[in-house]
Amino acid sequence: MTTNLSFKGLCTTLFVALFLPLFSLGQAIKPYDVALRHLEQNREELQLTLSDLQNHVISDQYSSKHNGVTHIYLKQTHQGIEVYNAILNINILPDMKVLNMGNRFVPNLSQRVNTTSPSITPAQAVEAAMRGLGLPDNDASLLVKEKVSNQHIIFDNAGFALEPIPVKLVYQPLENKDVRLAWNVKFYTLDAQNWWNVRIDAQTGQLLDKFNQVLHCEFGGAEHNCSEHQAKNIQHQAKTATRANTTTSAKTNSANTYNVFAMPIESPNHGPRSIVTDPADYNVSPFGWHDTDGVPGAEFTITRGNNVDAYHDIFDNNQSNGDQPDGGATLDFDFPLNLASNQPYTYIDAAVTNLFYWSNLMHDVWYNYGFDEAAGNFQVNNYGNGAIGGDHVRAEAMDGSGTNNANFGTDDDGSSARMQMYLWTSDPLPTGSGSDSLEVLTPQGAAGLYPMVTAGFGGPLSTTPLVGDLVEVDDATGTTTDACEAIVNGADIDGKIALIDRGACEFGFKALAAEDEGAIAVVICNNVTGPPTGMAPGAVGGSVTIPVVMISMADCAFIRTGIPGVS
Repeated sequence: MTTNLSFKGLCTTLFVALFLPLFSLGQAIKPYDVALRHLEQNREELQLTLSDLQNHVISDQYSSKHNGVTHIYLKQTHQGIEVYNAILNINILPDMKVLNMGNRFVPNLSQRVNTTSPSITPAQAVEAAMRGLGLPDNDASLLVKEKVSNQHIIFDNAGFALEPIPVKLVYQPLENKDVRLAWNVKFYTLDAQNWWNVRIDAQTGQLLDKFNQVLHCEFGGAEHNCSEHQAKNIQHQAKTATRANTTTSAKTNSANTYNVFAMPIESPNHGPRSIVTDPADYNVSPFGWHDTDGVPGAEFTITRGNNVDAYHDIFDNNQSNGDQPDGGATLDFDFPLNLASNQPYTYIDAAVTNLFYWSNLMHDVWYNYGFDEAAGNFQVNNYGNGAIGGDHVRAEAMDGSGTNNANFGTDDDGSSARMQMYLWTSDPLPTGSGSDSLEVLTPQGAAGLYPMVTAGFGGPLSTTPLVGDLVEVDDATGTTTDACEAIVNGADIDGKIALIDRGACEFGFKALAAEDEGAIAVVICNNVTGPPTGMAPGAVGGSVTIPVVMISMADCAFIRTGIPGVS
């Protein structure tokens, strides 16, 4: 008799009929089938309805080569529209047992959504995103680059962003359990500091949620200090790299060398450079680090290849200037490095080479632990191993957009990532520390030592003190002391030390303007509270030959009280 079949049993029967194939004797069970059975068996615990489970798409499924575990990722949908970040992932062991599971599906989704039809257009969503993010208005018109569907438009990024701007209809879950129809907008700002992924309410244009796809690691403050994490991570990398390199296969490329701080030397503070010969793991990078076509022989003799394109970005152009280190036909990357000179732009090639080495090394290490093509790693050519290529890492050394920081921005598989590595400046020394402080001799009321930070460009400071009168610049426009416009008191600063306020223009621009008027050095006054910061050169700072330093806003205000005619 089956008349006493419970409602739960009916649902189970329907679920199996809808999702599980009827297996014949000897037919192999697939990981996806195991995953669906597991979901049904645990549906009540997951607090999901039958509709919640039925309405999904497989966003990814692959197996890790090193352990055979199959990773299955499901995205929740409603009426064919994906729910943002509603992902359910299940990991299946080779013996078809469930290893573990993570669940972000929205329970009872169909009862929570507000609508299926947007009231604002994709272009209006981009404009709303820019307003919500506080980005400057742009007079240019948005042009459609590609129309994937009525629910997925890609706009041209010219004049707006570093990458094309995709806009896609999604559902955004809210903290109050509501689920709102929204436009998902991805916007990579022109300064490469933020790759925003935002949801704009498709009815009202309100910014509902945002996420920055650029991960920043700042060393200047405790809140974002990741040095301890990095130290542990580098130690782990050193251990895993040693294990990975024991399986290196026969070489398919001629030997090449790099003069670098080789693994496990993590920085100049931990040991000297050394010559490393042919460090690629040929099980992972089968044609070496300078290949892209999958045929023996390097396509590039510069610091560019299948995994990484490394170059300096001292002018903050977010691209190579065509002057990358060149190892020649033998791929020998041995360039001079004199850290004691405090002139980082004299050893650009050495820095870029080091970045190229470490970036490739980490690619090879993590490949052996599952971060391969199927997992979405970074490669131009996937050498027939599936997934999407064309997404090497753009590694930018000595980036001109900041100091004491590093960041990494990445998007979906098939989109190149950008790594920005900045110049490191020492923390400001305490007052009274001596040679690395700014010393005011007269007038007596302002005399004393003031902590300063030396710019990452300009002329070096010598052991012999540079002495001169301090004169405030005047550009007669807006903030008249920021030297962002033409200096009008050039005769006054000729042969003197120019005092300039930090402002909207680049540090290198200010310093070069003062040098062109005859200044022998530049002191920048910070315009925010706290200690002075490092300074990047910008587009023209590489031409500055005089010393450039920064002092704090408070110290500058006090010093100004002693300058005649300045209050």
